[in-house]
Amino acid sequence: MRNARILAVLAALLYLTGCASVVSGTDQKLTFNSEPEEATVMVSGRVLGKTPITVPVDRGSNQSITFEKEGYETYTAQLSTTTNPWFFGNIVIGGLLGSTTDGVSGAIHEFSPDQYFVTLKPETPSGISTSKPRQIKEIIIAFSGEFRHQLASGGGEKVDTIVQLLGVDASEKATTIRALNQLALANGNDLELAKTIIEVYDVQ
Repeated sequence: MRNARILAVLAALLYLTGCASVVSGTDQKLTFNSEPEEATVMVSGRVLGKTPITVPVDRGSNQSITFEKEGYETYTAQLSTTTNPWFFGNIVIGGLLGSTTDGVSGAIHEFSPDQYFVTLKPETPSGISTSKPRQIKEIIIAFSGEFRHQLASGGGEKVDTIVQLLGVDASEKATTIRALNQLALANGNDLELAKTIIEVYDVQ
């Protein structure tokens, strides 16, 4: 009888608050980085901090992300969202009221991707030139899944580009790819993986 009452209370909570809100919450941790670093990050006009930074951001559609740094052009784009898969479970469990609650709270939305890396353009032609560390970060973050898949399978276009940027001799390519794959398996965060690779191979 006691267990039945507990289940009834839990069901009521799910019904009133929305399954996606309970399971996923109404915010999501996002990672922002830039080249150069120390750029101010804003989401829909709200300052989050300076790059590199990982912060919780309220879920919601049609939100803009802005990177600002003195001496560089401002970068603005839309945060991409997909439908949170728990929202569909909420329709089954909570019915129309539950799904409406998630829509209001923003829990229906899920940010994808959850990592953002931008290269800021200098306001004058005399700005910084493209560097190997920057290229490595951009490739790993922009092609995360493809890069990791190529590492696991022993090579590919994106992996070959990274190996070239590392300045590895052709005779050491296979060994380097295996080493990079081990680093990727040990680090699920793309930005941290890129930083680790740059540090390990002393890329300048």
